[in-house]
Formats: sequence, C-alpha cells, structure tokens
Amino acid sequence: MKIIKELVMANMVKVRKRNFSGGIKTCNIYSAFWHICMREAGEHKFFHIINSKGNEGIESQRRHCIHNNVLFGIKDVRKSMASISNVRSILCTGPHHQYPVPICLNFSLLKVLDALTIRFYGFPSEVLSLVHLRYLAITYNGKLPASISKLWNLQYLIVYQYLTILSSGAHRSYLPMEIWNMQELSHLHVMGSDLPDPNFEGACLPNLFALLGISARSCTKKILERIPNLQKLGIQIELALDVVEPLRCFDRLASLQLESLKCVIMNPNSILLVVVPAPPVSIFPSNLKKLTLSGLRLPWEYMSAIAELSDLKVLKLKCYAFQGPVWETNDEHVFPKLKYMLIEDTDLENWCASGSNFPGLRRLTIGHCYKLKEIPLDIGDIGTLEMIELVDCNTSLVTSTKHLAEKRPCSKKLEVYVKSSEHNRKLNS
Repeated sequence: MKIIKELVMANMVKVRKRNFSGGIKTCNIYSAFWHICMREAGEHKFFHIINSKGNEGIESQRRHCIHNNVLFGIKDVRKSMASISNVRSILCTGPHHQYPVPICLNFSLLKVLDALTIRFYGFPSEVLSLVHLRYLAITYNGKLPASISKLWNLQYLIVYQYLTILSSGAHRSYLPMEIWNMQELSHLHVMGSDLPDPNFEGACLPNLFALLGISARSCTKKILERIPNLQKLGIQIELALDVVEPLRCFDRLASLQLESLKCVIMNPNSILLVVVPAPPVSIFPSNLKKLTLSGLRLPWEYMSAIAELSDLKVLKLKCYAFQGPVWETNDEHVFPKLKYMLIEDTDLENWCASGSNFPGLRRLTIGHCYKLKEIPLDIGDIGTLEMIELVDCNTSLVTSTKHLAEKRPCSKKLEVYVKSSEHNRKLNS
C-alpha cells in the first residue's frame, strides 16, 4: 500500500475509490503508464502480453493478458492463442465490445478466466470442459446451462449482463437446480438470476460466503438455511415482481450472521405505493459491519433500527434510501463503531445530531442533497473525523462545512473535498 500511495503522489496512478478509513480501495493507471506496466509485466514474466508484435515463447507462458481490440481485429493473434497448452490464467482487458469477440477457450488446464469485457451472445460451451477452473467471470445475458455444475472446482462465478432495457413486468430467470451441487462455490454473482428452491436432499452450499445480484425471491427460509456460512448478501428488489410486501424479506434476514448487506430497489419511484409500517425494533442482522440501502424511501425514524447495529462500520444511504425533510437523532441513537457514512440523493433539509451520536466517524460523504444547507455543527467536534466530501451540493452547505473545518484546531485537521459536475463541465467546454 505504501508503494501505491507513492505512485498516487507521483501522479502515475489515479485513485478511483477510497475505503471508509480514507485508504485507497481501487485505482486507475494513466494510459501512458499502463503501457509501461504491460511491458514490465511481460519482461518479468508476471503476465505474457499477447499482441500483434510477435508472441515468441507464448507456449511456455502460464498467465496471459490480451486487449479486446487486439483479439477482435487481428486474426493471427487468435491463431497464436490456439497453440497455448499450459495456460492457467487469461485476463481480457480494454473496452466492452457490442459485437462478438472471437476467443479460443480450449485450455484444459485453465484455472482463471476473467472475460467480463467480452460480450458472449451464447454461453461458451468450451468453458464447460475446463474442469480446473477456479474463477470464471463473463458477460452474458442468457440462462446458465445445467452442465455448469461440471465445473466442480469453481469458487468464483461472476456473470454480468450487457446493458439492456427491460419492461417492468420482465421476469427474472432462475439458476439451474444443479448449482446446488457446486460445493466449492464461495462467491456467486449472476445478474438477473435467482437461486431455485432446492428440491433434493442434501442440497447445500457450505462454502458460499458472498451471494450478490439476487432478488427477494432467493431470500426464502428454505434457501437461506442451505447457505450456512453466508457473510455478504446483495439483494435487488423489482417492485413490479415483488408487489406483495416487497420489504418482507428483512424479516428473514434478521437472524442471519451477515457482515455485509446491500439492498437496492430497482424502480424506487414505485415504492410510493407501499405502506410503510411503524419503525421496528430490529430488522437487520445484528452482526452487520457494512450496510448499503438504495431506493427504499423509508422514514428517518427507521434509523433507530440501524443504530441497534453495534458493530456497523460502513453505512451507505443512496437514492432515497430514506425520505423526509427532517432527520433528528436523539441521545439513544448512537453508532459506536461507524467509520464511514454516505448520504446521497435525498430530500433531506434539516439534520439534527450531536457528535456523541457518531463518536468514531472518520469520513462523511454527502452527495446530491440539494436542499441540505448545513450539517450539524457538533459533527465538526468529532475528534476522529478526518474528511468530509461534498458532491454536487448546495453552495450554502459547502460554505458552512468549510467554515466548520476552519474552526477545528490544527492538531485535528479536517479536510473538506468539494466535487461539482457543473465545474467539470465548464472545464471541459
């Protein structure tokens, strides 16, 4: 991590995302340095870079990296790939292509295939014979075949969908029943697909710790009890499909030992038709360390349930996760371990809180909250607070936050970052 920070300071690497403590989570390499990295990776035999300039010794290399444009446009390169027999890893980089990109996958010893940037119009049948695969990531809009269970060593299965426009009544598909036979799976993220109810004795995914991209239909008691070690869950709720008490799934999640939960309403405007019940005592798994909510339009009184999560470190409230002009936290609403909080896209106007509500907060991000004119003054007194980030916010909020930071003693410097898409448009015009 020290080396990454030095590269950022030297303007060789650009930070893309930061974690709750302000550390670097993901980063991008500037194009000029990307070519240098590719060359160095080849020279040190970390990856063999397949390109149009000759691929001597390609047969002996085990890890290969190829740019989609090269794969798409140069026939000789595709032929040279067919001669690789010892390859263990293939990484496809570059822009997404809307047209089919021909790629050879007849590599019997392959363990890692990362081809998310390639759009497959049909499921690549060659993959089904790669029994040594541990990691498979592709972009494909169809249903997975039942024979996917032949990949009995597979640990990571990631299938993204190419951007499509679906009607509100469109039906999600189910994964094949044979998915329950894939005992080594630890990470499952198949967009637009759900787990089927197991219909045979002994169906279980004992090693699955991350289940992402599913709908509330996969959150039945019968399914969840067959995934005993689940730690990370991501739910997408389409109200047109889950019209009968769409938020009822929380009742089934409260007893799980989850550490991370993400719940997203896919069409948040429709939730205006949902009658919100009285604030519950507890609707979330008690062990949560990270919680992301989007589009639920819950009243701010529901924050009392989140305050019950004593181990929560990261809280992200996006796209009207909560709705209403006033959020008032009383002395009982304490988030003892919260390090990072994001409030984004809401109609919040008045936020009343004290520093004692968030005693360990390090970073606060507020985005697209156009009606909020100031954050609580006591927030500035939180000794652990290091950074406040404002994205496309009211100018009054920006001014008051900067003033709050200026009042801090030098020994407890508070950094304020302001991002404005309007400013960026002016710079680019």
